[in-house]
Amino acid sequence: MPSAAELLLGIPWVLWSVGVVSSISSMIFDGFPVVLVLVIWILSGLLILWPPTENYLAKYLFRLRKPTLLEQQKLDVAWRAVCARVNVNPQYYNLWVEESDNINGLAMAGRTIAVTRWTLNSLPPRQLQAVLAHELGHHRGGHPWASLVAFWYALPGRLVVVLVRGLFKLGAQIPALGCLVSGFVALAVGGLILNSLVFDRGWGWAVYSLLPFLVPIPLAWFSRRGELMADLVAADLGYARDTVTFLYDLQAQGEDVARRAAGWRGAVYSNHPSVADRITALEQYIQNTGS
Repeated sequence: MPSAAELLLGIPWVLWSVGVVSSISSMIFDGFPVVLVLVIWILSGLLILWPPTENYLAKYLFRLRKPTLLEQQKLDVAWRAVCARVNVNPQYYNLWVEESDNINGLAMAGRTIAVTRWTLNSLPPRQLQAVLAHELGHHRGGHPWASLVAFWYALPGRLVVVLVRGLFKLGAQIPALGCLVSGFVALAVGGLILNSLVFDRGWGWAVYSLLPFLVPIPLAWFSRRGELMADLVAADLGYARDTVTFLYDLQAQGEDVARRAAGWRGAVYSNHPSVADRITALEQYIQNTGS
């Protein structure tokens, strides 16, 4: 469900990206080349299916690294124990390490699973297996594929929104620029609304202009649901108590403190539920199943 929702909610971003790509290409080219650029951009999504692209994204976009020999041996033992529980070929997935001191893991579209250096070196074997089982849960739910496809095709539209937000932040420091940017955005959206009212063309374009600012909210909600579902997959594999244990360690690192410091934006736009919510869900699972 979260995967399908991510793809559906990504459609407005894709439409925005189509508008951005076609607009930029029409500024440079004329006629058929504009269509050709748009088609090439659409077909570029197929690169995600190519293993070398996955490795490139893992290394340069997500900044992962291949495990050292000792790390690989430790990962293999934990990973094979997890895969044995669900009859999955452990060789199918590629294991990576994230250079971080946090307790965390990562499931990227394709065959990539990663854990942080701290997780690998500091967690007991059962808890390391629980982290890997959680990331396997993401893969079994299709969440990484949905996230990466949505990210890829939303990229041009997101870059425009990031640019606008950056101008607003800069405008907060430079009042004249802030007034100019605010006025331009207000005129643009107001013009679309006025056009819809005067020419009775419906509210399509007005809603379309606001979607990139509204869609991230339900997207973040479904992403949080995906995290809870991945926790339940790990619990079903027998790692409920181990997951709760490392979540308490994560809570001790101040994860929820940072989230609370972000205020309402942290609650509405966060892609992860609070650690307390994850612990509560798993403790209820343990009480209901007696595991």
